[in-house]
Amino acid sequence: MKKITLFILGWIAILIVVAGILLIPAAQACDDFLGLKVAPENRCSEYKRSQYHYPASIEHRIVERQGGRIWSPYTDREFSSIKETDIEHIVAAAEAHDSGLCARPIEDRKKFARDLENLTLASPRVNRWQKSDKDAAEWLPDHHRCWYVQTIVSVKRKWKLSVDQAEADALRAVLEGCD
Repeated sequence: MKKITLFILGWIAILIVVAGILLIPAAQACDDFLGLKVAPENRCSEYKRSQYHYPASIEHRIVERQGGRIWSPYTDREFSSIKETDIEHIVAAAEAHDSGLCARPIEDRKKFARDLENLTLASPRVNRWQKSDKDAAEWLPDHHRCWYVQTIVSVKRKWKLSVDQAEADALRAVLEGCD
């Protein structure tokens, strides 16, 4: 009887070890979304907009990248002058700060602020009053949503920024409908 009990206990121990090995990757997968760490936002240092400065001349580089069009992908509207637009961070500076840049050197914050992959044009109404510093869980554009969320994922990967669970869920919901 002792041998059978020890045999059964041995198999139970083996099953527990195997189950633990198999469950560890599943638990880790919950902390990852498309190569991004899923974690609550964290303002680990004071947010100062001045640490995310870019030169006004960058607006001309955005227009060049858009094929010479003064255009906002958020509203799919073309403007006649850059004076009618704002420079817009797709991943807002405050959002990036709370997603990991707060722990990085100020030089990284400045580079992030000037990253053309993360810059577009928007009407002041959309930039200042609708989107502002919101993430994808809080705001999505009326147009080009697939481009928008794909850009967020790309920029956040590039800068090794996290997403919170609500943002990951919103990004996932949009991406499921994309080609």
